Amino acid sequence: ILLMGSSLLFSSLFGILLGTVSSRKPYSIADSLTSIASVIGYSAPIFWLGQILIIIFAINLRLFPSGGMSSARLGLQGIELLTDILWHLVLPAATLGIAQLALITRTTRASMLDELYLDYITTARAKGLPWSTVIYKHAFRNALLPVVTIIGLHFGLMLGGAVMTETIFGWPGMGRLMYDAILRRDYPVLTGSLLVSSLLVILGNVVIDIFYAFLDPRIRYGER
Repeated sequence: ILLMGSSLLFSSLFGILLGTVSSRKPYSIADSLTSIASVIGYSAPIFWLGQILIIIFAINLRLFPSGGMSSARLGLQGIELLTDILWHLVLPAATLGIAQLALITRTTRASMLDELYLDYITTARAKGLPWSTVIYKHAFRNALLPVVTIIGLHFGLMLGGAVMTETIFGWPGMGRLMYDAILRRDYPVLTGSLLVSSLLVILGNVVIDIFYAFLDPRIRYGER
């Protein structure tokens, strides 16, 4: 939950932010660089990306630990233990979230560009509203619907990516548990892990459907 939640929060917040900023000036230098980086980030395999991050940031620069969830030998407690866990979380969460970050960025940009050329946006601009108000108070909320759909649909893919990420970084999570169960041919543990993963995917889609009602009032009106 810690790894999945952190990577999902990271990819969602920064992906929506980058996609919205790129849509403000389409086909500019900043937009082109963001698009190129998004394609590269989405195309990079997770197992390769994780090892590259370990080589650069853990081995060469020595900024982050290369694996594990905490520094067990130090015997940390309280705030120090929490800080140490978060320090170990940076590289695995970045590895798992970069591919989703790239996809959410591209989806947000495309959705925003579609909204900015609709009639109600032209009407809002004709009224003399500031460009920032038109983007963030009119177009942004409607553009979020397909983005939320992408986040919900790829929740299951993140569970699959967590298997490789937790194995590479030695993170003690469900993904690594499933990997170890496969190697040991521990079928009861593997079956239970797959069952829990399936339930999490269903729960994620239910949460996304409920969140739809807050983004689009028409859904609530249709139910009534």
